[in-house]
Amino acid sequence: MKNQEHAQDEDSLSMESLEAALLGEGDWLHVQETVKLLLLSMAQIELTLTDGDYNVTGLGQQFTDMASHLRQVNLYLANQPDTPKDIIKHGIMLETEIDKGVVAFQFYDRLSQRLQHVVTGLALTEDLLCDDKKRLQGEEWLRVQKQIKSTYSLECERKMFDLVLQGMPLHEALALYRDEHLYRKDDIELF
Repeated sequence: MKNQEHAQDEDSLSMESLEAALLGEGDWLHVQETVKLLLLSMAQIELTLTDGDYNVTGLGQQFTDMASHLRQVNLYLANQPDTPKDIIKHGIMLETEIDKGVVAFQFYDRLSQRLQHVVTGLALTEDLLCDDKKRLQGEEWLRVQKQIKSTYSLECERKMFDLVLQGMPLHEALALYRDEHLYRKDDIELF
């Protein structure tokens, strides 16, 4: 009986401590530590984007240029009467592989854009958490959500955003996205 009362006391104490930490005098520490973690996450993503852009942007342009030059070479060779068919065949195969490389760079570009969305969302959240008054106002959180959603360029991203905010568990929203879009090739765009 005593152990049961002790367990109930611990539960109520831990609940009281949690409420105090979230709503009371510990709020400033909770928010400050959350902001620090957000800033660290933002820094890591920014560094990843910087490193990736430095290395990949030039390479992507080189692949695009190579594809263009190879198309001209293949066109020239195809119009020559004495070009062996194997040369034409290999030129076409090489052009196909280079085109696949260009598509891979487009996916990297999409990855970079999504990471930039994360940085933007974290920055907006950080700004809101640092404002003692705004962080307690529901309309401010709605404003931030609207700003974050406005950065998404694809309808599928906006749909997933809506589903998560409506309460769908993240793993379900991601599974739905994967089922609908994983193998689609028509939504590739460069930014």
